[in-house]
Amino acid sequence: MNSWQQRFDDRIMRSMGMPLAKLERGEGAWVWDDAGNRYLDFLAGIAVNSLGHAHPVFVEAVATQAGRLAHVSNYFMTEPALELAERITRLAGAGDSGRAWFGNSGAEANEAAFKLARLNNSGGGRTRVLALVDAFHGRTMGSLALTGKAHMRDPFEPLPGGVEHISGDDRGARGIRRRRRRRAHRRTHPGRGRGRRVARWVPRVGA
Repeated sequence: MNSWQQRFDDRIMRSMGMPLAKLERGEGAWVWDDAGNRYLDFLAGIAVNSLGHAHPVFVEAVATQAGRLAHVSNYFMTEPALELAERITRLAGAGDSGRAWFGNSGAEANEAAFKLARLNNSGGGRTRVLALVDAFHGRTMGSLALTGKAHMRDPFEPLPGGVEHISGDDRGARGIRRRRRRRAHRRTHPGRGRGRRVARWVPRVGA
């Protein structure tokens, strides 16, 4: 164990495994570690750094906003947040009734979808949530309940109930049709990043 790994082990909770490297800088799709090795960044912050690293437009936008206002919580509003919400709903084709919801992570977005399903449950008649076996949806309690990986869920049981995990093959497609009347929400990622497989039936099954 080298110096930075020891510091990590001493002071940072091991909710994840040991980091693969200690990165120092990035440029576009490339990153460099503390030993000067260059890597092509296929991970992109787990699919969030669409502009790459140190893009001048991104750097300028962040610096400009940081020089004006930092985080203001959801008790206040800012012009950039309004502009972003308007742009998202327009690009999504959401129409006049469309609304944007801002969260900090994919796990938080999944939690919000879970809660929306429970709020809009047809008077308690549609409470079941379907998710795929082997799919990963996050590590918070609600999103972990949706995650179809027993080794991730088991240490944290009991988790929020009403979730059923089905296979991503044709048997799962038939099951989802049978459960449609009682289903409040279906949580699927057609390309399961941590599941490493594609659910064949997702394009064929309606909401």
